[in-house]
Amino acid sequence: MKILIIEDEQSSADRLRRMLEGEHDIVGVAQSNAEIKAFFAASHADVDLILSDIQLGDGLSFEGLRTAPSSIPVIFTTAYDHYAVQAFRFNSIDYLLKPIDADELMAALEKVKPVSNSQSSAFPSTTDAIAQLLQSVKSQTIRYRERFLIPYRADEFLIIPVGEVSHITIRDGVVRLCTIAGKTHVLNMTLEEAENQLDPKRFMRVNRQFVVSAAGVSKLSTHFLGKMRIHMTAFPDVEIIVSKDKVSAVKHWLDS
Repeated sequence: MKILIIEDEQSSADRLRRMLEGEHDIVGVAQSNAEIKAFFAASHADVDLILSDIQLGDGLSFEGLRTAPSSIPVIFTTAYDHYAVQAFRFNSIDYLLKPIDADELMAALEKVKPVSNSQSSAFPSTTDAIAQLLQSVKSQTIRYRERFLIPYRADEFLIIPVGEVSHITIRDGVVRLCTIAGKTHVLNMTLEEAENQLDPKRFMRVNRQFVVSAAGVSKLSTHFLGKMRIHMTAFPDVEIIVSKDKVSAVKHWLDS
């Protein structure tokens, strides 16, 4: 199948590409609503499936998907389960919660085959589709990380609840966990792994170097060229800059 990926996090897009390449043709990766609109404005009609995140840096992907041909089925991938009903208005055939499980993704792709062969008549009615989708979402139980076990001394470990985390950052190739108490510890995992294991309602990857906790943010301030700075209560001297494209998403997350 020819698949368009819509995903604003490079690490997530790369992971999806690795899971799909070899059996499917990735025709493009769009990172924003603007890029979605540009893609379909160029008359790309040879797309068999759209694999789309919902929350992008410049808003919800539903905006950009309004420009996509209604005949193209969509599989949504997101960390949030409260977009389910709205997702089905856009020809959605499945709704996968992050972190994406490879087996669940393959099962979702199998649903596309009968749809492609018999066009839109293969879709259930809107009412039945929404009911099936909500049931599918409810059956997917996600357990987010509740604490970190940090090596402290040769024979000791610290237990740090996620509620005590200010932010997690990578610098010089080393991932560090910073606490609301102002302490810093080396974390033995990648920033992407930490991001995928944390509740997205409480934590957000705001740029390539930082995953921040909403509980650790003291304020926001404007920065150059439409960018924004996030100020952390326990680390006031740490400069966390958010790109112009992601400012809206960060504000929405902190205001929810």
